[in-house]
Amino acid sequence: MLKKWDVAPAPTDKNPSRHKLLIKGEMKDIFLIVKKLGSLCSRPEKTSGEFDFLIYLSKLEMDTMKKLKSVTAELSGPAPVEEEPFADEPAPFDAPKPKLKTEPAPAPAPQPAPRPAEPPRPVEQPRPAPAPAPAPQPAPRPAEPPQPAQPPAGRPGSGVPSISTRTRKEEPAPVQAGSPSSAVPAAAAPSASARIKAKWSMELPLIPTYSFQTLIAGSHNRFAHAAAMAVVENPGVIYNPLLVFGGPGTGKTHFVNSISYGLSASIGQSNIFVTDGIKLSKGVEMAIKEGGMERLESLFSKVKVLIIDDVHMLMVSESNKKYISKWLNDFVAQNKQIVVTSVFPPKSLSGLEEAIGFEFSQGWMVDLKTPASQAYKAILNQLLQGRDIKLSEEEMNTLFASAATPFNEVAKTLESVKKLEKFVVNAMNNSTHAQLLEMLLGQTETPVAGAVTEEDAHHASSWHPSQIDSAWFKWGVFYPKGMKREADFALFTLHERAKELGLNTEWSQVFMEEYNSDELYGIPFKIGNFASDKNVNGVIVLGPQPSSALGAQEAEFRHITFKILDSFLVKGAWLYADKIKSKAAYAKILMDLV
Repeated sequence: MLKKWDVAPAPTDKNPSRHKLLIKGEMKDIFLIVKKLGSLCSRPEKTSGEFDFLIYLSKLEMDTMKKLKSVTAELSGPAPVEEEPFADEPAPFDAPKPKLKTEPAPAPAPQPAPRPAEPPRPVEQPRPAPAPAPAPQPAPRPAEPPQPAQPPAGRPGSGVPSISTRTRKEEPAPVQAGSPSSAVPAAAAPSASARIKAKWSMELPLIPTYSFQTLIAGSHNRFAHAAAMAVVENPGVIYNPLLVFGGPGTGKTHFVNSISYGLSASIGQSNIFVTDGIKLSKGVEMAIKEGGMERLESLFSKVKVLIIDDVHMLMVSESNKKYISKWLNDFVAQNKQIVVTSVFPPKSLSGLEEAIGFEFSQGWMVDLKTPASQAYKAILNQLLQGRDIKLSEEEMNTLFASAATPFNEVAKTLESVKKLEKFVVNAMNNSTHAQLLEMLLGQTETPVAGAVTEEDAHHASSWHPSQIDSAWFKWGVFYPKGMKREADFALFTLHERAKELGLNTEWSQVFMEEYNSDELYGIPFKIGNFASDKNVNGVIVLGPQPSSALGAQEAEFRHITFKILDSFLVKGAWLYADKIKSKAAYAKILMDLV
C-alpha cells in the first residue's frame, strides 16, 4: 500500500522542467505508477529517510498531475500540496551533480586477457579504457532491512526503459523517449543509498517489469529458468557460479532482473549487487585512483549475491584484476552466489578466466536460444501490448517474426515507434503502427543504390551543421577513415529528414571524428571515451566498409559499441554504409537520438 508521496522541483540546466517524485510504499506501487505515467518516469531508485523510492519526472504538466493523483488515489495514498510541484526553486534534496567526463590520466599498462584460439573478435576481450577523472569518494552503504522487491505479474509497462537505454544517474542526460522533453534521466540524490555513486555508477538499475512472472519460458530457456529458480531458492548452494550465455536479445537482461527480484524477497535488495563488466572494472579503476578501495572492499564483503551482466566485457588491467579475482574467489569460497551473463559461450571466456584467475565455468552453465515460432510470437505480443502498439498477425510476421529479430532490437524499435507517433500525430493522423514501423525499418522502401556521388557531395556541401551553444542536445559523429564525404552527406540528409518529419528540436554538432575500420581491437572504447570527454548526449556512428576488418564483424562491433556508449550514458545511433541513402535509416537515427 502507498503510504505517502510528494513531488518537488528538481531542475537541471538541460531540463528545467524536471521534478522528483518521492514515494513511501512497496515495489508494486512503483510498478503501477511507472505503468501509468509511462515514459515521463526515470528508473526508480531506492532512497533513505522518510521515503523509500525516488523517481524523476521529465516534466510535470496538469495532465501528468491528474494521472499521478488518479493512480495514487487507487493506491490509497495521500496527495501532497498541489502548488508545490510548480515551485520555481529546486529542493535541497537534489544537489548539483558533477559532470561525467573522462580525462586521460596515468594508469598501469593494460593487460588484456589472452584470447582463445578462434577467429578474432574486435571487442571480445576489450582493452581497458583510460581512467576517468577523479570523482567524489564513495560512502559506505547503509544497512537496510530485507524488503520484498518482486514486481507483480503483468506485462511490461510502456514507460520502463530497457537496460540498453538506461538513463544517467549522476549527470542529467537528454530525453530518452517520446519527445525532446518527455523522458528524464535518473539521478542519484545525496541522501540516496550511499553505494559507489559518483561520476561513474557501478550498479545497474533494475527494471520493475522484468520478473519471473513476465518471463515466458519454453524450450529456448527452460534449463536457464530452472537454474535461475534454484539460485533464488538456495543461493550459493549448487549453481555457483551460474553462467547464462546467449546471443544479443535472447533474454539475459530479463534473467538478471528476475533473479535479483526473486532473491530480494528473501535476503533483501541491499544484499544484492548488480553490475556489468564495464561498470565493475572501470569502477574499480576509479576507486583505486581516488583512494576508495577500502569502502569498496567493505561493500563487497557485506553483499551476499554478485550479478555481473556482460562479464565478457570486463576490462582487465594489472591494477584491478587482483581485486576482481579476490572478490570472485571469496564469494565462491564463502558460498555467496555469483551470477554472470555472456554473449559468448564458455570456451570463449578461457582467456578472461586465465587473466583474472577465476573460472566462470566451474559452476553451472546454461544457454539461451532464439525461441521457436510460437514462443517468439508470445514474447513479441507481450512487448507490443506493454507499449500499446497494435499489429496484425501478418504485420508481426513481416516486420519481426520472419527474421526472428532479437528482442533487444524489437524493444528499441518499438520505443522509436512511440516517439515517432508523437512527432507525426498532427501531420499523419491516420498512420497505423505498421505504417510508422515501415517509416523506421523501410522494408518496402525502394532501395537507392550506389555510393555518394559528386553531385550528392555538392548538395551536402551547401549546408553546415549548426553550432548552438544553448542547444539542449549535443551530438558527435564517428566515421570510417576515408569516408568524410559520406559522413558529410549523411549529416545533410539527416537534417533534411528532420525537416520532413517536422522535428524542430535544436541540436549542436560537437565533433566529427574518424576511426580506423581495419583496427580490430579497442575502437568501441575509443568511441565511448571520446564521446564522454566531449560531453555529448548522443553519437552517430557511420558503419565500416564491408571489405574492412570491422566490416566483416559489424554486428558484433555495433553491439559492443552501443553497450559501451550505454555505460557512458550516451545515446547511440548507427548508419550502415549500404543504407546511406535510405530515408527510413535517417528516421530511425533521429528517433534513437531524441
